[in-house]
Amino acid sequence: MKNKQPIINTFLLTATAFSLLASSYAFADFGVSVGGLKTQHYKDLDDKSVLFLSPEYRGDKFNFSGKDGISYDFTNSNKFAVEALLASKNNGYKAKDSKTFKGMDKRRPSIDVGGRLIAETPIGPAVFDATKDVYKSKGYEVGLKLGGIAPHAAHWSGKRQIIVKPAVGVRYQSAKMSDYYYGVKSSEATATRKAYKAKSAVTPFVGLEAQANISQRFSINAGVGVSKNAKSIRNSPLTSNKKYDVGANIGFTYWF
Repeated sequence: MKNKQPIINTFLLTATAFSLLASSYAFADFGVSVGGLKTQHYKDLDDKSVLFLSPEYRGDKFNFSGKDGISYDFTNSNKFAVEALLASKNNGYKAKDSKTFKGMDKRRPSIDVGGRLIAETPIGPAVFDATKDVYKSKGYEVGLKLGGIAPHAAHWSGKRQIIVKPAVGVRYQSAKMSDYYYGVKSSEATATRKAYKAKSAVTPFVGLEAQANISQRFSINAGVGVSKNAKSIRNSPLTSNKKYDVGANIGFTYWF
């Protein structure tokens, strides 16, 4: 597997360690996750997997995971949460990652700052988030998901269990963000790669999410989904022009 973990994780890990030292919450769990992520977006990167290793922390208010980023809950309700959010939603790429990127400038991982609302509904959690990349693209992203496994779902309730839930949602990326990751500047254009300016992108998706609580020390999270690519992404010279993308992930976490 090819390790492309965003460099922002170094910062996130530092913030996690600081919070652990300062924490005075009613409960706290600290763990380490290892797993794989399969995505299909750019040309020549299809069927390749990304290996990740990340710390996990779940507290009464503060939470961190390699998948969801850092969040702080301002509420005291079990049914509703308002959170501040710091995450890295886009990995970016280097010219050496693929022949498709030869001659391209490096695209940096995003540093996304914003907020998230989580509400429990009869058919599962409803999660709305809005973030802005304050690092490079300066664009913003908005997402809505219904169903699936709730963020920060308890990994141990006193008994072994496997939870599988469907999820459906939609993501919106502003033109600035889409163009940064899928656009081609005139200085990067070649005989086989035309200059391209990406517009905003709307991406609906559907999938299944699962969590297996094996013991108080060990849990597994996994997911598989299908998303419909926006034309602005599909028409980019950097992508394979697929109308649909299939993605999957699996993570194994040991809790201390």
